[in-house]
Amino acid sequence: MEEIVIDCGEMATRAMAHSYLEGVFNWDEDSITDTDTLLEYLLSIDESTEITFEDVDLLEINLGEYGQEILETFEQAEQSNENIKLV
Repeated sequence: MEEIVIDCGEMATRAMAHSYLEGVFNWDEDSITDTDTLLEYLLSIDESTEITFEDVDLLEINLGEYGQEILETFEQAEQSNENIKLV
């Protein structure tokens, strides 16, 4: 099982969030442009992956509504992809 820790403090802007998530998941640079493409990538995860968010409150503080959309995208991916578990 792969364990991924997402430090929400690293995502102060949309661009930083996209770049950070690409790095954490080892996805191609500039592959995440919005929450729709984020969801596509999350749904393509084909090995058991446990995802933990640190300082999750900073996501909404820094990104407002978009931060909430990111969290909802991860929750939707967890419901749709049996390989993803949010901790």
